[in-house]
Amino acid sequence: DTPTVSVLMGQGSGGPALAMVPADRVLAAANGWLAPLPPEGASAIVYRDTAHAAELAAAQGVRSTDLVRAGIADAIVPEHPDAADEPRAFTERLSTAIAGELAHLRTVPAEQRLRTRLDRYRRIGL
Repeated sequence: DTPTVSVLMGQGSGGPALAMVPADRVLAAANGWLAPLPPEGASAIVYRDTAHAAELAAAQGVRSTDLVRAGIADAIVPEHPDAADEPRAFTERLSTAIAGELAHLRTVPAEQRLRTRLDRYRRIGL
């Protein structure tokens, strides 16, 4: 019944990373990505090298923009150019985004929020 917001930052792959997705809202850092298998691993399997990782990342749809397009993430938190280069400013933007999402979620009745959450995850991968 609790409103939840998940944040995808950096490189995320495998079960622990995918466990970040079941939330009411999912935010992604601009340079973040999420995949069941890292693009380098997919490249090693398909091409027997890691040189094709960028190509497979695009094909897998793992980048933050891909995740928003697929309905897995809801919004992207900008990085200028990378959160590591501007940690304080990025943290402020991220905090503001999280607070905004939680404020909105608190206005949604629990039943509706749960129904929306379940509907969202039933659509993933379709």
